[in-house]
Amino acid sequence: MTVLLALRRIGPYHHARFRAAAARLPLVVLETRPASQEYPWAFSPTGGGYRVERLQGAAGPEVDPPRARLDAQLAALLGQHRPAVVVTVGWADRAYRRLLLAAQARGLPLVMVSDSRRADRPRPWWLEQPKRCLLRCHSAALVAGRESRAYLEELGFPARAIHQPWDVVDNRFFAAATATPLQPPRLLCIARFVPRKNHRLLLQAYGAYQAAGGGWGLQLVGDGPEEPLVRQTIARLPDPCRVSVLPFQQLEDLRRLYATASGFVLPSLVDQWGLVVNEAMAAGLPVLVSRGAGCAVDLIDEGTTGWSFDPGDPEALTQLLHQLEALPPDRRERLRQAAAARLSRFDPEAFADGLEAAVATALASPRRSRLGALVARQQ
Repeated sequence: MTVLLALRRIGPYHHARFRAAAARLPLVVLETRPASQEYPWAFSPTGGGYRVERLQGAAGPEVDPPRARLDAQLAALLGQHRPAVVVTVGWADRAYRRLLLAAQARGLPLVMVSDSRRADRPRPWWLEQPKRCLLRCHSAALVAGRESRAYLEELGFPARAIHQPWDVVDNRFFAAATATPLQPPRLLCIARFVPRKNHRLLLQAYGAYQAAGGGWGLQLVGDGPEEPLVRQTIARLPDPCRVSVLPFQQLEDLRRLYATASGFVLPSLVDQWGLVVNEAMAAGLPVLVSRGAGCAVDLIDEGTTGWSFDPGDPEALTQLLHQLEALPPDRRERLRQAAAARLSRFDPEAFADGLEAAVATALASPRRSRLGALVARQQ
């Protein structure tokens, strides 16, 4: 019973998940945009036990092939692999919608993967209605957590057909890092330099923390269009020399950064999930997480696995920075243990469980929709 799963490009996070899933069921993964640089991973999936296929003929790395060539490739792939179930990571791309149509034409049940939340952006009804129709074509769903589950239910998707988790990392990989934390201690933030990641608030809070005698440094890791503004803001801090900026880092380098940090912060205004929080918790760091990140609801128990804060309240974050600095070793250890226990429900094996359950649901209760197929054709 082969499962065909389509996503834009396989990264190291996906590879860990798919490797776990491939131990349970025959898995073929289709990269719809194999040259994408949305995340510039230096990574090629090998040795995962699953087969990789790639679409060809796109005009650029961040677009899908033209419709005729796309349809021909999808038909050939479905004919070659004869999957029992088709899984798509999203619904917005042309490749996903054409795959939906090809699967429906062959009577193949579909599974939707989604980490979208109602809170991600304004959602007027005229934009939501096409999604409701598309979802009628899907027999099961695999979601990130509670907020993405609630959003699909709001769109009319049956609760019994929703499984999780999707957003997981290889916890053991990050837990295995060995290094001595830097002195003086350093707070770590890994996030693209774009407005929604909210570096403005972080630096405002950190500036107040410095002014009140806070002794930790801050390391920012990322790239993006707001980097010049971020650097200008750093220059205005009471002590800008205690802040360092690194560009996008590959997975091995990230693991070393977590191992040498003393705490982690994610200040996002909006983040569908925030996988860096999984990584930091797996590495044993105490975490401060914006309530704008989807993972906060599922991963953070206040004062037990970490702390959350309002992404519009710099004073609250400043207080947490001081609290983190004063954290005694025994409390840090209790946090680490509690975080590890929580993450046991968010690891590659849990993903494999969720995918397996979603596939079983799709096979047991297949759904089709002429209206959903019509919407897919028109978009």
